[in-house]
Amino acid sequence: MKTIRLFAILMIASFVATIQAQESENLHEAGDIKMGIAGVPLMDLGNGYSGIVAKPSLSFYVSDRFAINTAAFVMFPQDIEQENGRDAEVQAYGFIPSFRKHAINSGKFSFYLESGVGIGAIRYEANDPADIAIEDNSGGLLLLTAGAGINYRFAKCLELEFGVPYMYGLNITNGNDTKLFSGVAFNLGMNFVFNTRDIKKWKTKMRERMKEKWETEQ
Repeated sequence: MKTIRLFAILMIASFVATIQAQESENLHEAGDIKMGIAGVPLMDLGNGYSGIVAKPSLSFYVSDRFAINTAAFVMFPQDIEQENGRDAEVQAYGFIPSFRKHAINSGKFSFYLESGVGIGAIRYEANDPADIAIEDNSGGLLLLTAGAGINYRFAKCLELEFGVPYMYGLNITNGNDTKLFSGVAFNLGMNFVFNTRDIKKWKTKMRERMKEKWETEQ
């Protein structure tokens, strides 16, 4: 709870600093493409379970404040204790499309709200041969997420991202819908950002160089 309160204070401070700062060009613009990678430690507030997820992502900005985001995720093998007291090694992966709205998008900072629904798969491997039945739970996942975060641009094409999404994972195998995970996750990553117009400029320069080279050789 102390960590969540600290993050809330940092968010408010970022809000105030951004509003008071002199307006400059937006951090994100229509046509921006963002590629990122993040590490996500998971904390289940219900049973204390912690896991680690790697999350590569790709975003496209349809306007300076609205983006369509797609993120893959891989949960590295973790030993998880089941509700019946037995434990198993669990690995999961999936795909989560989401929509991102930037409430603040100015200068080097932005503040966003995000929500999404995804699908995935999970694999159970029993640590004890007597618990082999646990492996029958391997199968499909339904994933729900909603949260907020901030971006900070520290170089022309590079930015840091820190977010706090709430994640809910549901095992939907064999019609037995059981909760796999429910809790707050801290998302920390780095993004590479470029605009589609930059690609057009690069293509134009390449064509001009090739044309000059061709004319020189004639």
